[in-house]
Amino acid sequence: MQLKNYKWLLVFALLIAACAPPATTLTDTQIMSTDAQVEPSAATNTLRIATPFLSTPMDPIQGGSFYTVQWGFGETLLRLDATFQPVPWLAEQLTPLDETQWEIKLRAGVTFHDGAPMDATAVKASLERAVENNATAKQLLDAQAITVVDDLTLIITTNTPNLRMPGVLTEPTTVILNAAAALAQGDEQFGLKPIMTGPFAVVETVIGQSVKLRRYDRYWGGAAKLDAIEIVVLADADARMLALQSGEADIAADIRPESVTVAEADPNLNVVLASPVATIFMYINQHKPIWQDPKLRQVLAYATPDRNALVKTVLRDQGIPGLGPIPPTILACDNLQATPPDLEKAKQLLAEAGYVDSDGDGVVEKDGQPLALIAISYPQRASLTPTSEIIQANLQEIGIGMEIRSVENIDATLKEADWDIGMYFNNMAATGDPYGPLANFYTKDGAANRGGYLNAAVEAQIAELRDIPALDQRRAKACEISQALLDDTAIVPLFYPFYPYGVSTQVAGFTEAHPYFLYFLNNTISK
Repeated sequence: MQLKNYKWLLVFALLIAACAPPATTLTDTQIMSTDAQVEPSAATNTLRIATPFLSTPMDPIQGGSFYTVQWGFGETLLRLDATFQPVPWLAEQLTPLDETQWEIKLRAGVTFHDGAPMDATAVKASLERAVENNATAKQLLDAQAITVVDDLTLIITTNTPNLRMPGVLTEPTTVILNAAAALAQGDEQFGLKPIMTGPFAVVETVIGQSVKLRRYDRYWGGAAKLDAIEIVVLADADARMLALQSGEADIAADIRPESVTVAEADPNLNVVLASPVATIFMYINQHKPIWQDPKLRQVLAYATPDRNALVKTVLRDQGIPGLGPIPPTILACDNLQATPPDLEKAKQLLAEAGYVDSDGDGVVEKDGQPLALIAISYPQRASLTPTSEIIQANLQEIGIGMEIRSVENIDATLKEADWDIGMYFNNMAATGDPYGPLANFYTKDGAANRGGYLNAAVEAQIAELRDIPALDQRRAKACEISQALLDDTAIVPLFYPFYPYGVSTQVAGFTEAHPYFLYFLNNTISK
């Protein structure tokens, strides 16, 4: 492969002025306050946000990288623009030197929240910490070495040609943090008050309940208009909406579809929608021998209700039917063929697999064992439980029992063996390229392969996708892989929801959301 094949990526020789920064967050066991470097005066201009999640420490090696960018205190070297193309952020320039070397020129004058300079040595330490401790960062960066050239220049050398490097450096697990401070404090303490580069810094955390942020006045992009931000965790969507209506919250994130209608009719509220970049789907637990049979997995697909009806009834038309694993905002495929709803076909496959209702109790069994499933859902995503109840009714019609269990920590629960279906919401926009979610969810070592899906042919296709340089060829291969996943019932996609915010009219600078809800808070929002 020659260097000319990298032309589709662009050489990021862009010098840009202040890029609007994003986000903030945290969560997991105590109260912690930041050091004096945050230097706020009295916080009179405070934005209050009700959010469904703050479930992990705000440290990329502890699972909290998304929060750091979303809530405005973490930043990556590049970010995705409104068309999901990588553009400079903490880096001003990214240049491929050859097939395996990428030169990064850093923005001058950036400091961490403790006042330490964000130079090439600090960035090298941050990326190396991510690669050593985070499976997603390790897989995507594929770094053989990271070398400091001078104070503002470093080179990443990859093990194999990595055409996706611009997109990889937008992935939240590569968020730039003060790794020296993390080493000095220890991971547990650092997860409670991470030191990064954004317009806000964490000053107090009550694990699982709230986070307080304060403006960082030395922010490279210009001091934020807000003095402070208070984020409160309200897992129940109705509670978030009530907080907004009562004035206890200025923004309620991810409100119910029904609440969108209510907010639109309220003269004191606005609704801001982010694009559908997430897929709501069913994991199938293929660690269990029963679900290693593709025909039985297909039973679940045939028993899935009509996706258009789901969007209309559950989402109130606030979304798009899920025909593939990745939303069309990220990967537009012309002719994906999802398994259609067909209860008779599902019954036929059950019978062919030896499942019959021999005792007339309405539940099929085989070798004396009834086919009774455990479905895991969680309250933080309001559409999951009503969707699972509709699926439960369909399965009952074909003789399959299903118990729905609602849990607070879905990821921890899915690590256990005692489940069959996992209802799940996941962003698919990371890196802006389909390779990321395909590798993350459908390869043996993928960090998000929670159902244990294994298919050597599909994995080989994903590896092939990694090295295709031309965009049209990448898209075609990714669509081919998506169809293979549908044919093999790796998961069951359901729909792609909009991401709705309920917003008080007192809030300024947030009348339109970035299409990717990762990029939420920044230095321009005010109240």
